[in-house]
Amino acid sequence: MWFLERWLENPKTVKKLVYALYASLIIICLLGFAIHLAPPAEHAAPAEHAEQDEHAAPAEHEEHAPFAFEQIPIFSAIFGFIVCALLGLGAKAYGHNVVMKEEDYYDR
Repeated sequence: MWFLERWLENPKTVKKLVYALYASLIIICLLGFAIHLAPPAEHAAPAEHAEQDEHAAPAEHEEHAPFAFEQIPIFSAIFGFIVCALLGLGAKAYGHNVVMKEEDYYDR
């Protein structure tokens, strides 16, 4: 563990790590936009069933999100970040207001 502590105390290493995390965040967000804007995959019927259903109407499956806000690009990433931040702030408030006691709490 001493190597990791010494490695993370170096400001240059921490700066490189922060840049790598920011770069991965940007790449993930760009991929989220690319996936959202990509055309949906076509669902082709298998050739063996095409002969049986020659008089049936073509089944077009338009994929849609159950809720309108899910169509926002990278909605899940934004929602996850907000919920994570709220959980962190809630845990900090709980720790300071409920768990943490005064210094002389046990001396009373």
